[in-house]
Amino acid sequence: MVKKITPDPPPASKDPKPDEGSALHGMVDGANGPVKSVLPHTARLLDTLSLTVSKTINHADPLKPSIFAIQPGVNAQDALIYVSKLLEAAELNGDEISLHTNPVERSLFWGMLHSVEMARAVVDALLEGSSSSHLDDRPFD
Repeated sequence: MVKKITPDPPPASKDPKPDEGSALHGMVDGANGPVKSVLPHTARLLDTLSLTVSKTINHADPLKPSIFAIQPGVNAQDALIYVSKLLEAAELNGDEISLHTNPVERSLFWGMLHSVEMARAVVDALLEGSSSSHLDDRPFD
């Protein structure tokens, strides 16, 4: 018989009360399911964000005219979908590049690649939290 060294957690209430001192309540779907955060009486994050503004992409000299720029008027969901696709491409390229590096560089590279993967996970979680986002159904324009 195996002795259990950690105690059972306290029972969780399935009916969170908004007046318990915290506006954020975690609700678990099943025993090992994902935790969904619920903010009562608040708007969705994507609905509160405004449209993009024009921004040039020139890291060397931001005052010089640039060929590439962020276009004004793009909504937050479309911008996040594009960011997710860019991060996905960085992950795929990183996987290939890491195969051709020496062991010291590889460990540094894997640290950077992990950051890219986590950034994409955050963006995808925001998109999945919105009501009508389907990453695979949207074109990469």
